[in-house]
Amino acid sequence: MAFSNVKRSFRIGSLLSSLKLILIASIFSRPRYKTIAYALLGPFIHNGEISIRYRCYGRFYKSFLRTSDLEEDYLSTRELCVIDSYHLDHDFKPDLVIDGGGNIGLFSLRAAATYPSAKIVICEPLPRNIEQIQRHLEMNGVKAEILPNCVGGTRRTIPFYCRGANVSSFDGTEPYERVMEIPVVLLSDAIGSSAAQRILIKLDIEGMEIEALTAFVPTEKRAVYVVGELHNLPVNGPLMKQIFHDHGWTFELVDVDKVTSGFRACSPSAVPLLSWTAHAKSNADISLEKASVSG
Repeated sequence: MAFSNVKRSFRIGSLLSSLKLILIASIFSRPRYKTIAYALLGPFIHNGEISIRYRCYGRFYKSFLRTSDLEEDYLSTRELCVIDSYHLDHDFKPDLVIDGGGNIGLFSLRAAATYPSAKIVICEPLPRNIEQIQRHLEMNGVKAEILPNCVGGTRRTIPFYCRGANVSSFDGTEPYERVMEIPVVLLSDAIGSSAAQRILIKLDIEGMEIEALTAFVPTEKRAVYVVGELHNLPVNGPLMKQIFHDHGWTFELVDVDKVTSGFRACSPSAVPLLSWTAHAKSNADISLEKASVSG
């Protein structure tokens, strides 16, 4: 796996940026080399950040990893700049992209490169992440609307427990730095009055996926493609499968491990626009069985 990540890092289009990413990865995967890695990275740290230049579907982007959130920003960079963890489908050409759990905006940059004509709406509650999103958008000439909230199943305000850049959540049982009161909106609120007929939704919303989809899926008739990350897979995997299958949607789990998984799903009217749907049902069943055994 480590060798595979190194090979992928060398394919991002900038040798210097590839070397930076490999050094950053070694800090967390090879702790005994941490001091050496930091020393080699030193000349590339400016104002508490390390810049990365990478190619994404014919475009070159620039992004920044904050040393204060280095591990979290590195993981986001690996998922969205080095590989395509969300399995975007180039044949599906959305009018609208909803980035639920925008983090620092790297998914939205990838979506803009993949679907240049789509409008992008980003939902992200953490102010320091919103600042980074704005920077990345402006620097790379990408336009998007940013909503400072989170996506859920009912409109309300709830405590949000702040930790690292991509591990803050609504779970107060784990250690946290501070608590914010965050407004929760529906997916339909994020879509708003848009006349879009083809919609891509990405969800990485730290455990709110089930309630957000429960409120959204039953009444949605447009061509919708949903990708995301599912937490607590042994419990939430069967629930998510039921939500989609009860309403005729196609659903598949991808990149399954013991407690988390990627997922993708689409509404009936989106099926002809996507290439992966033929074996999705059997793959989802097999993945859930494996997760149950592993758990």
